Amino acid sequence: MFQTTGIQNSHVGANIRLVFPSVTYNYGSGYNDATGKFTAPVSGLYAFVKQMCADVNHNVITQFVRNGYKILSSESTAPNYAPTCSSAQVFQYLSKGDQVWVESAFESFFAHYGPLRDVSFAGVFLHM
Repeated sequence: MFQTTGIQNSHVGANIRLVFPSVTYNYGSGYNDATGKFTAPVSGLYAFVKQMCADVNHNVITQFVRNGYKILSSESTAPNYAPTCSSAQVFQYLSKGDQVWVESAFESFFAHYGPLRDVSFAGVFLHM
């Protein structure tokens, strides 16, 4: 189980892996805060969730990636008066050593984060 917040760069290009450097917990040490990748310590069913917030007048489109292949994309679009957040979740059976991460999926990526709108990436092991 791991929970992270914040991102290193709030403006990146397409297909850039996001790194969430603020680690709340990382039981099993599966999340690497230097690379942004989660590596499954054991085979089994996992659940992952992400929350992304778009800055005013921008879109944030991100995707879950497993071993280099897109799993699920989601978008957050903010109006011209306030940042907007959205979340997505995915369930995956992973073999030991499989990796999951979040990456940008669009050229113009302007994430917003702050005390009321944290961006985050988390995962939990559910069952063998």
